[in-house]
This record gives sequence, structure tokens and C-alpha cells, in this order.
Amino acid sequence: MDDAIRSRHERRLAALKKERNDYEALWQELNDFIAPGRYRKGDAKETKGRPQNSRIVDNSPLLAHRVARSGMQAGLTSPTRPWMRYSTFDDDMKEFGPVKNYLYQSTRKARDKLAVSNIYNCLHSGYGDELLFGQFCMILTTNKGALHGIMPVAGQYWLAASGQQRVDTCYRRVWMTVEQVVGRFVVQANGDMDWSKTSTTIKNCWDKGSYDDWVEVFNAIEPRHDRNPNIPTKAHKPFMSNYWEAGGPSKVMLEISGFDRNPIIAPRWDIVGEDVYAAYCPGMDALPDVKMLQKEQIWKGQGIEHQVKPAVVAPTALRNKRNSSLPGSVTYVDETNQNAAYRRAFDVNISVGDLAADIKDVDNRINRAFFADLFMAISNMQGIQPKNVYELTQRKEEQLQQLGPTVERQHHELIMPLADWVFGTLDDLNELPEPPQELEGVELKIENISTLAQAQLAVSTGSIERFLAFVGNISGGNAQAMDKVDFDQAIDEYGDAVGVVPTIVRADDEVRKIRADRAEQQRAAASAEMASKMAPVVKQGAEAAQLLAETDETGGPAALLSRLGVAG
Repeated sequence: MDDAIRSRHERRLAALKKERNDYEALWQELNDFIAPGRYRKGDAKETKGRPQNSRIVDNSPLLAHRVARSGMQAGLTSPTRPWMRYSTFDDDMKEFGPVKNYLYQSTRKARDKLAVSNIYNCLHSGYGDELLFGQFCMILTTNKGALHGIMPVAGQYWLAASGQQRVDTCYRRVWMTVEQVVGRFVVQANGDMDWSKTSTTIKNCWDKGSYDDWVEVFNAIEPRHDRNPNIPTKAHKPFMSNYWEAGGPSKVMLEISGFDRNPIIAPRWDIVGEDVYAAYCPGMDALPDVKMLQKEQIWKGQGIEHQVKPAVVAPTALRNKRNSSLPGSVTYVDETNQNAAYRRAFDVNISVGDLAADIKDVDNRINRAFFADLFMAISNMQGIQPKNVYELTQRKEEQLQQLGPTVERQHHELIMPLADWVFGTLDDLNELPEPPQELEGVELKIENISTLAQAQLAVSTGSIERFLAFVGNISGGNAQAMDKVDFDQAIDEYGDAVGVVPTIVRADDEVRKIRADRAEQQRAAASAEMASKMAPVVKQGAEAAQLLAETDETGGPAALLSRLGVAG
């Protein structure tokens, strides 16, 4: 069975390599000119300390890329700000108290679990790759109950997507030391060593003590279509994760395992049609200007050098004589020979100032391609978040509109699958609160409440504010106009748009109970007040009734008039 699996994996890997070939030359250029070290193509283990900046003279593109990477982290998945929450598609249901509390507690547990993992570090590196190459890949796993992300280096993985354009396949090259291979694949649960899965090279290295020699291993992650769901083993999980040694025994797998759900997170900046890899990204947009910037910096340096230390011509008479062009030095020449002194070989009429101005213009275009000023503004945001989001929208509206499609794609290809995977993993670990009965069989929704998403939604919050201000103005002349507005719903909509913590806004059923209790208290108070006002009247009535009764017993109307003090 292993030989059939191995053969299929190797055939598909060859096809995936062919699909990616068209992108590799471009990725190599992006790596060389903008962020060296982020792309590794070679089949052999490359030296990590080799010179990498040989094509970079001006590091402005590298700095713009760094700012954008940090801005993406702060704007989409900030560790210090809420950026996603679980919700329901039914707006009325999510306002129900128990449901609202469950969603809030689940969201908080997910964020707490992410905070103690390495996922945020992986995302920060991943944004750098997405800005540079158009996509990144992260493999989600668990380790002793903790969430853990694996970041394959660009050039060391190959992707494929489903019919819904969701990346569900990743083949990757994994470089492991001999010790790592033996520890994971050779040592058995009982402590025995099973060398049948590895090559003799690994066995020999182990025997010689060469534990740190590198071994090339491949890992295939993809949907498992031929599984038996009734068999609860790793070999029958919905997603396979199989390992084999490159150059190892041809019919043997190192490991056949799997995942319960898709562990691949591979967001793309922008794609065309059915393409798997991104067609556009800031790095690709900026590359022509990056190349021009490096050329112009070289030209500027050469121009300055020609002016400060020009090429000269000298008479042959000075060839064997002591001469110097250093400041303060003296070179003796015959005054009768007018050509005996040094002179410029040629004049360089270059305006360094004009060249510097053009360099600045090119540099600005690179910053705009990476949205550097927008991401810098996001990274430096302080104070009350909704206010800052509004100010950010006012200052950077045009760039936010340009980023809109990208933010939406990140929601569908990064935030939703990541939050869904975390929720499922927490459920597997029994770390979620008990759901209310109302959520039984109900599909949950994942909402993007990141800074960038809120900035996109700021248009709706601004319209709410302007509308309520308008209603307030006209209600001065017509108080009945206030009846047209559902202020409770306005509060809910505004709170959702700015990402307010759900526990701050009361659920609709709780509000109804508060108002019902208040109305009951008001009715009780009104009844008590009316009773206190009626007490004297009741007392007088009682006294009158008693008086009539006594009069009947003592003599009729004449006696009544007498007792009232009226003369008969």
C-alpha cells in the first residue's frame, strides 16, 4: 500500500512543480531586490549565511516592505486588539442573552489560545511573504494542547486549490536533521528502532554520530478521498499528512497520518481566474521602481565620485616621479611645460540635486505601492480605537478603498479559515463553554472586526452619525419625528460596526425585561401615590357612613342636622 501512496505523491509533486515553474524567476528577482533570504528554490540545503544583499544599494524598498508587514499585522490580526468574533447569521438570535454570552466567551477563549501560541509570529512572517510574493502558506497543528503554526519558506512548498478556490493541498520540502528524523519516524512507542522506513544513509549517519547532517523529506497535505470514516485512525482522517524521504526506499513512507480539518492557511493578495498563485501584490507592483532606484543610486554615487575624485590625465614626464592628488600634497612640474599638470580626463556635467529629486520621486512611488504611509498610520494608532479608525478613514480614504478587495480576500482566505480551525480545535479539546439549546445545529458566522475592516465600515458608522444628527435637528420643530427612528437598533448597528465588546451592549431580551420591570415599578409607585391622595377622602367617607348609622339609631334627620351643627 505504501508504494502506491508514494508513487501517487511523487507524480502529483512533479505536476505541482511544473505549475509553479512560471513564477520562480519573478520570485527570485523579488527576493534579490527587496527582501533577500525569503525565497529558497534549490534542491540542496542552502547556506543560510551566504551574501544576500549584492543587488541592493538603497534599502528603502526593504524598509517599506518592513513597515507594510508590521502594518498588515496591526491592521488585520493585531495581538493587542480584537480582530475577529464568532456570531450568527440570524441577527435576532445573536441578541438573545445566552447566545450572546456564549459567542463572546468562545471568541475570548479563541483569542486567549492564540495569544499563547506562535501563530502571531507566523502571521507576521507570512504577511511579509504575501506582500513580496503574493501569498504565504502556514500549516496549523497542535502540540500537547497548544496551537502551533509551521511556516514553510517560499520556494519550498507547492499549492493546489479546490473547485471553490480554497487552497486545500500543500506539498512541501522539509529539511530535517538526522536526529529529528530518527526521533520522529524511527523510534517506536516502546523504544525500539525501526530502520525499515529510512535509507541506509540515515542509519550510517546515526551510527557515526552525525546527528546534525541534513536530510531532505517531503510532506504531502491534501484531502483524503479514499478514507473509511468509521475507522478512527490517523490514516483515515479527512485530510492526509504523509511523509517520505527523498532518495529513501522507493516503496516506503516515513509516516501516514492526517488532520480532522483543513490545516492549510494560504491567503493570496490577488488572483486571476483559476490561478493558484497570486498575480499581483505590492512587491510585484513596486519591482520596476525598485530596479530604477538601485540604478539611480549607483548613477548618483558615480556622479558624486566623478566630481570629488575625477579621472585625470597626466604628462608622461610624471610617470616615474613622486606625485600625489591628496589634499595638501605637492607635485613639482616644469613651468615651461603648460601640459605638465594634472587635468580632468573629461567633464561630468551632472546635477546631483536633480538626480536626488528623481530618486525621491521613485522612492515615494515604492512607498505608495506598499501602502507604507497607511500602514505606518495604523501601526502608530493610539488612544480610543473607534475615534482613531474614523480619523484614519478621513486621512487615508483613497488608499483604504484600494485595499478594500485585499481586506475582503484576507477575511475569506485567512481570518475565516483560521478562526474556524481554532474553534474546531477548542471543541476537540473541550475548552469551549456549553452552548445554549438555541444554537443546536446552527451554523456560526465569523466576523472581521480588525482595524482595517472597521476602517472599511467607517462609512456606515459615519452615515449613522449624520442621520441621527439630522433627526435631532428636525425634532426641534417636530418632536413626533423621533418616533420614526428605532434607537435601540441604531445602537446595535453602530456597536457592531465599530467592534464594541458585546457585553457592553445589553441583549434585546434583557432590555425588554429591564423596561418591563421599570414599568411595573412605575405602576406600583403611581398606585401608591394615588392611594396616599385618596386616604383622606376614604377616611371622610368612613366617618360620614358612621355618622349616618348613628343618626338612624337616635332620631332621624333632625338629629343628623343637630350633630352637624345646623339648627333645625
